Amino acid sequence: TTLLDLAHFELNTMKTRIAKRSKLFVLLQAVIIALCLVQSTQTLPKADASIFDSVTNPIMDWVKADDSSKTLKTLSIVEISEMRARDIKRRLTREHGYGADEIAKMIDKKELVNKLSYEEHRAEQKEKDRKKRVALRRSIMVALLCVIFVMFRPLLVHAWEVLLVNFEVYTDKKRYEFSRIREFRSPKAAFGLLLTCVVNALQFWLSASVLLSWVMRSKYFFPIPHIPIKPAALLAAASGTTGGAGALGNYGLNVGPMVISWLFRFVNGRLELFMGKALAASNKASNKVKRKQKRAAEKEEEKKEAIIAKEERRAARRARRAEKEARQKAEEAAGASGDAGGTSDEQADTDLSSSAANANDTAGLNSTNDAPSTPSKPIVSEPILQAGAMDELD
Repeated sequence: TTLLDLAHFELNTMKTRIAKRSKLFVLLQAVIIALCLVQSTQTLPKADASIFDSVTNPIMDWVKADDSSKTLKTLSIVEISEMRARDIKRRLTREHGYGADEIAKMIDKKELVNKLSYEEHRAEQKEKDRKKRVALRRSIMVALLCVIFVMFRPLLVHAWEVLLVNFEVYTDKKRYEFSRIREFRSPKAAFGLLLTCVVNALQFWLSASVLLSWVMRSKYFFPIPHIPIKPAALLAAASGTTGGAGALGNYGLNVGPMVISWLFRFVNGRLELFMGKALAASNKASNKVKRKQKRAAEKEEEKKEAIIAKEERRAARRARRAEKEARQKAEEAAGASGDAGGTSDEQADTDLSSSAANANDTAGLNSTNDAPSTPSKPIVSEPILQAGAMDELD
């Protein structure tokens, strides 16, 4: 029961993890689609303009504190004293905006030196004030970014975990597909896997370009075609407004990223279907080869079993033949010993018959003398009967 409870707990935990991963994946897809929709909203006359740029550009200008103005290198009083009057007049005219009439009023070089020193000091003070404002505003922006990061840290961690899970799922899927391709040895499926990796890389490039286009511009972004759809113009045309859509008619929704992402998904699905068919064909061919090999192995086993059975029959026949030959030899040996015993018995019988004949002759002579002769039967002894029985057995 303990093992069963533990197994049920592990199964429930696994189901919960799978459900959470699926929800995170759906959330990530929704966020990406929303970002694509917002990014694709742009003005038609300017292909690279976006709402985010119109919001961030004033903020960056405010942070830089008119940093676009030309930075002036100020001079010290010693450097100004060493300059010639002509150079001082030129600097006052070019850098500080003095006119020719103002320069003509300054006859003495000392006046020119004092005026340029005053202007240089004032420019230096302006530059220091500007740097202080930039530092203050940068510190404010950094503080805001830190606060935003702390507030949205759980969301960022959640997004990072979702990204890791998706990456792990993707790598496991590709590893499994590669193992199946190696198992079935299908070059077509390997080519399809390579094409799917290329399509997935293009999808990632498109998504990264769409996301980064919110905060930066680069020539390495995915070349997204501009396919604008103007909702205001469509509504004006449907309602029959003669004046047109007005200012809102200049704004549209760029469906280029959506079309390209749909095209990538369609191509990826077709490639996966092609890989599945190639693997199925390779599996069928490999099963056919395995069946042929199995059938050939079974035939070989049958041939080996037939050869073994044939050898066993031959060995049995040889054993029976050898047994028969041994029996015949034993019978021949027994017959030879029986013949030798029969000859000795015949000699004994002849001796007994001759002695019996002699005895009969003497008895006949005696009977002839005493009584009339009567026929008598020969007496056969017991050894003679035994010898005849032995002959029959032989």
